[in-house]
Amino acid sequence: MSRRIFMLSMLAALVLPLSAQRVCRTEFTPYDTREDALRASHVATENYRQFSPRPVQVLGKVEIVGSEVDIPTAWSDYNVYLHLENTIKAYDLVVNGNLVASVEDSYTPADFLISPYITQGKNDVSLFLRRSEYPELSDGSSANLVEQFSGSCIYAQHRVHIYDYDASIALAENGKNLLLSLDVLVRNDFNFEEPVKVGYDIYDPEARLIDYAVRDFAVAGRSVDTLRIRTNLGAEARFKWSAAKPQLYRLTLYVKRDGKPREYILFHLGAGTTTFADGRILRDGVPLALRTSVYDARTTRERTLGEVRMLKKQGINTLLPSRPQPEWFYDICDRVGMYVVERANINPMEQSDNRAVGGTPSNDPRLLDEYLARVKAMYYRTRNHTCIVAYALGGDRAGNGYNMYRAYQWLKGVEPRRAVICTSADGEWNTDIDTLK
Repeated sequence: MSRRIFMLSMLAALVLPLSAQRVCRTEFTPYDTREDALRASHVATENYRQFSPRPVQVLGKVEIVGSEVDIPTAWSDYNVYLHLENTIKAYDLVVNGNLVASVEDSYTPADFLISPYITQGKNDVSLFLRRSEYPELSDGSSANLVEQFSGSCIYAQHRVHIYDYDASIALAENGKNLLLSLDVLVRNDFNFEEPVKVGYDIYDPEARLIDYAVRDFAVAGRSVDTLRIRTNLGAEARFKWSAAKPQLYRLTLYVKRDGKPREYILFHLGAGTTTFADGRILRDGVPLALRTSVYDARTTRERTLGEVRMLKKQGINTLLPSRPQPEWFYDICDRVGMYVVERANINPMEQSDNRAVGGTPSNDPRLLDEYLARVKAMYYRTRNHTCIVAYALGGDRAGNGYNMYRAYQWLKGVEPRRAVICTSADGEWNTDIDTLK
């Protein structure tokens, strides 16, 4: 047995503590040039690698898969992230013999900061695929139809980089002007303050440049700071986004250091605001008539695009996935004009009506951390997508109790506008909407 296999075999037999290297933020990968961002192509991106692990060994009920990742010297001043999705099973992430994280939810894509565990040159990145400690939470989830590890990748960002963003375009009080609200979180992992230039530009749905700026920004060492941008986009209320007319603005963020662009992040955003009142979901104050269908993304983006368009032709305007979907699913819904009720992968099926402590997983305090982890991961990665009109804490038979109460409180604390739904609330206080209308 090789040294690598022996090392991983030893790790598989240990009960190791959970590390805190999972990153909850908007799902994106940066591009080296504006042209690549416009094409959504990483072919020429130097700091990007697909991650396609190969079978290594089977130890009882644990399957070890991995990949030898070559980290170039040029990445020495970069943070390295691993993005995983479609793992099919729960997993332990091990990098060069170190446990980075243990993840029970195989359905929600996840990002990990692996810089502390890697070196220049060859690195072992392995996954111990196994049965989840909480398999009951996925009982009501449909089978994963996307190829295993599809979409997984390794990418690097300079140690001073855009860490996250939060963006919206809302109507002004006069009902005519549009106001851009853009918060850009910049992370500095050097030990000292670093100056940086953060730029943005925004194009309207007719591809006209309507605003741009470059801001000087200094971020203290080992910290994250927020650049807040508020600007009036003018009297462009005719460009509001709706399912009937899904018009999108194109925003590009970029960073310059020493006069050189370091990264580009491109995303699309619809104008308008989704709220709720009196048990109804509203778009710019007008109640939406939701015609719903349960739907999970199919094997490819192209097939999903065709099926979503077909559902829209049939009169469906709202999709109810059983769990978080690939990022491109939400991009499709933004572009096609399909509302989405985003749902955390909390789908226990048994004892949903049992309100005794521990009678249902949703009322078992021992599972609180897992419930909150799933809700947080669900929310942060897709919160900037216009198509999302509400959040569901779990499936229709997920039950209610302490964990759902806490999950509702957390989500309401970070999401003040859109509705939070607990379909199993059964008259209790922790839901904004009893039924979708």
